[in-house]
Amino acid sequence: MRTAVASALATAVALAALTGCSGGSHEQARTKPVAAESSPDTSPPPVPLTLDVARKAFQSFVTNDDVARASGDERLALWWTSEGQSQLTAAAFRRAMAAGDPVPRYRYGAPTLYVPKLKPEGQQWFVASVRRSLADGKDPHTVLMGFVKSKPTMRWRLSLASLLDKKQKPPKILVDDQGYAKPLATFDTGLLIPPRDVPSIQATLAEEGPGNVAAKVMAAGKHTTGYYTSDQKATKPKKGSGLRVDTVYATTSFPIFPLATTDGGGIVLYALSRDAVSTKSKKKPGHVPVPEDAAPFVESHLVRNELDVNQTLQFATLVPPVPKKGATSQEKAVIIAADGGTIKANVPTK
Repeated sequence: MRTAVASALATAVALAALTGCSGGSHEQARTKPVAAESSPDTSPPPVPLTLDVARKAFQSFVTNDDVARASGDERLALWWTSEGQSQLTAAAFRRAMAAGDPVPRYRYGAPTLYVPKLKPEGQQWFVASVRRSLADGKDPHTVLMGFVKSKPTMRWRLSLASLLDKKQKPPKILVDDQGYAKPLATFDTGLLIPPRDVPSIQATLAEEGPGNVAAKVMAAGKHTTGYYTSDQKATKPKKGSGLRVDTVYATTSFPIFPLATTDGGGIVLYALSRDAVSTKSKKKPGHVPVPEDAAPFVESHLVRNELDVNQTLQFATLVPPVPKKGATSQEKAVIIAADGGTIKANVPTK
């Protein structure tokens, strides 16, 4: 069983590089976020990441994010986010402005912090699990949040936030007797899927469907084969409409957050991009309809026979350990949390 799974994973990873990341030159997910601030000539000594440092960083984000949303200050909100979360935050402000509504505000409970012991001179990061609702108490969820500090001179920023599926329980992340979580190397081969390969495996399964070898190591579900099924329906034009939608999923250069779980496996937080191109057949002239979630990002009167909609999607996936020798069955990686949305819509210029 172990040999079969290893062979399936090797094949899936190879295919992921060709299929799950198709549609252009997309980078493999990595651990280092893109620097957003310049360093002064004299840098302060790095501050070690501790539970107290993480607690203060979390609270600073919550406080400043609420002030930014309450006052409609997009620049302040973006100052406390990075990578995919910056894209989604900017989109939230754009969406609220288009609708004439206030930007949604959130209420947070007491967080559970998963803080790895890391070298103070390197990139710092931690994960928070917390109950979050809208300011009025509606729509409560458990949200998994990834915070990063790329350099000593940079502030802590929220890079990723993913909502735990309603039927899922919070992950059992391994913590030592001092309260610190165990970080995993992105290339850790003790997991069924090395953390750095999880995004491309999901992208492949979403794009290629259950018939792909990636299905041997990642479970079917709404965030994998569910995407494939809905996208396949959109690919085939409705009778008489002439409308076709082609979708590509790709990994990103955003950071990933891999932590060990108590069962010997791990949890990986990461982002994917989704690009959907809608086209109208020349035989069936007319305008491409603008999806509701894309409306704030494009002027509908400019849309003709093609529309490109970009989304940032954020996930958390539980990955089991490599099966023991002689095992007759094997668990698969399961996506337990997801969030994201449209960040941009374009009309091609000709």
